[in-house]
Amino acid sequence: MIRSPIAKTILLIFGVNIGVVACTLTPCTIGKQPQGTSDTVDKNQANRDLHQVGERLAKAIIDRDIQTVLSYDRPDLRHNDEIALKNSKSDLYCYLFDTTCISSNNGKWRSVYDKLSQARQLGIKVNLARSPYDHKLYGSLLFYDQSSISATNLKSSAFLCKEQGVQFVSWKFKLEDGKWKAVTPLFDNETEGLCSE
Repeated sequence: MIRSPIAKTILLIFGVNIGVVACTLTPCTIGKQPQGTSDTVDKNQANRDLHQVGERLAKAIIDRDIQTVLSYDRPDLRHNDEIALKNSKSDLYCYLFDTTCISSNNGKWRSVYDKLSQARQLGIKVNLARSPYDHKLYGSLLFYDQSSISATNLKSSAFLCKEQGVQFVSWKFKLEDGKWKAVTPLFDNETEGLCSE
């Protein structure tokens, strides 16, 4: 069971297991700001900024530019992730760059690199939601092949839960001091991703 406010907010972004799926196709309508808050974030600009982050990340993965990928990593994880990415057989390196060494693959999971580089039409979807817990703006990046994943698929929480890691990859961020900062590990590695179970 998801108990933390951040985890609940992450689920809110995609509407998985709480019935809010409208955010997966179009930017969410962000509710009115709580009384007394000075947060006047331009949602359109925030959406564009996070999309640009997604474009830079996609390019970095395809170019195998580890330093750029690490520059978006959570500060508390960056040092250990940098060490792990120096080992081409580490779980993190395999998850990001090499499908052949992903443990417990069962022939389904593909590396982030394979999903992005083999997409015939790479799509980067931004989803935004304001947390009712801390009133911060959260965003998710969803990287997928537009030629094989339909708009109907993106509306389905069952599809998103079932196919994460297989057909697409995601990563969650939070807007702080005008900058998008990672909430979860690199490309939601070792997290529940879009599923709460």
